[in-house]
Amino acid sequence: MGKASSAKKVARAARAGGSRRPGQRRALGFPALIFAIVVSGSSLVLFARADRAETEAPRSQADSVDDFDHWHAAYGVYDCTTFLFSDEATAIQDALNDPLGIHTHGDGVIHIHPFTDAAGGRNARMRLFFDDVDIEASDSKWTFPDGTEWDEATKKCGEESGQIVVAKWNDAQLAADGERPNELITEDFGDIRFRNDREYYTFAFVPESELSEIPVRPDVITDLSTLSDVSEDDPNANLEATTTTVEGDTTSSTVVGDTTSGTAPGDTTSTTAADSSTTTTVAG
Repeated sequence: MGKASSAKKVARAARAGGSRRPGQRRALGFPALIFAIVVSGSSLVLFARADRAETEAPRSQADSVDDFDHWHAAYGVYDCTTFLFSDEATAIQDALNDPLGIHTHGDGVIHIHPFTDAAGGRNARMRLFFDDVDIEASDSKWTFPDGTEWDEATKKCGEESGQIVVAKWNDAQLAADGERPNELITEDFGDIRFRNDREYYTFAFVPESELSEIPVRPDVITDLSTLSDVSEDDPNANLEATTTTVEGDTTSSTVVGDTTSGTAPGDTTSTTAADSSTTTTVAG
């Protein structure tokens, strides 16, 4: 009785789903239509993303030589206690003669005016600058053009082991004013994206205990306000540097995370600090 009932259920299910004689072809129109819709939709999404990436800032010169972005980002290289490559004789220079429009003039500034979409929008990344000036940068080891090497496995600051970190300020003026960095980046350095005009970066090797006190290179606002590749009517050329000096002082620097500041007559440096903390993030 049970077997017969089961057999009837199977027969009814077969009739409900239709039957197909041997050799009869299955209808493929509907599955083919669904496949075409999926492929078409995926293609449109990819196209839209690519188009958006090409039109995002910084805009390249690929479509127009009159309507593109020309940005600048100041930077400093800080090794434990000292800023490196900070004078004309040792400044980091172009190595590839700027093939993509992200380069430096040896002035402590990254000049960002992409020639092609490969360097514009979401593609405007720090790796293009590293390539142009011959900096080899991995998560744990950097090698600079003059042979200076930061290797987290072996290098120390005094007796302390150190770490490579990039401190990023979205606005160089905030960095000069002693504000905390917007990001502390500890890996994927080449993926750091240029998102704004007049950013500031400190590339640093410091003990882990000093990650909240990444210093700012002196004169970043002056450097960004006296650019050699902007016309007189460019807003960047007219911005005035804002610095604070004391009697006998010739330079100034800013340190984030400290609450004290001090200078002395005849001193050659001045330190301004802000009491603030930062969050370590990963570039993206």
